[in-house]
Amino acid sequence: MRPALLPCAAAATLWAAGSAGAQPLMQTWHPWQLDSVLVAWALGQAKSPPPVFESIVRPTPIPPERAIDTPDSPFRRTGQRTAFEEAVRQTGFQHPCTARLREAVRVVELAAWRKPEFPQVEEFEARVLKAIPSQPMRGGLEAALAEVDRYCKDTR
Repeated sequence: MRPALLPCAAAATLWAAGSAGAQPLMQTWHPWQLDSVLVAWALGQAKSPPPVFESIVRPTPIPPERAIDTPDSPFRRTGQRTAFEEAVRQTGFQHPCTARLREAVRVVELAAWRKPEFPQVEEFEARVLKAIPSQPMRGGLEAALAEVDRYCKDTR
């Protein structure tokens, strides 16, 4: 039986509260995907101190309050929204690059057959996926997050 999902407001409140001064742990199943990396990027930008990110072997259970882009996560893809969009919506995160990242991740996650129409998105996804850890591990996401920053600075 699946645990009950947290309502959006409860998930955002739980995320915002965190542990005073402690680095929260956020987890996803290995391998990281563009959508889950973008959630990590947004949560890392929105939270101080930034979370520690970990990928673990599928289907290891992950508590919903720590989960990124898993079935029980409040930050997961649906038929209408990407996990990144859910993280942005539920946390209220705002950044000048949010719209550009939203467009990219929607192409990758919700309209993959259209990727050839967006070569910059294909290139971005390839760079991020090349930078993710090849094995489940705690940490190791810095290079992928740097690729997100690079994409945000690129004005093409």
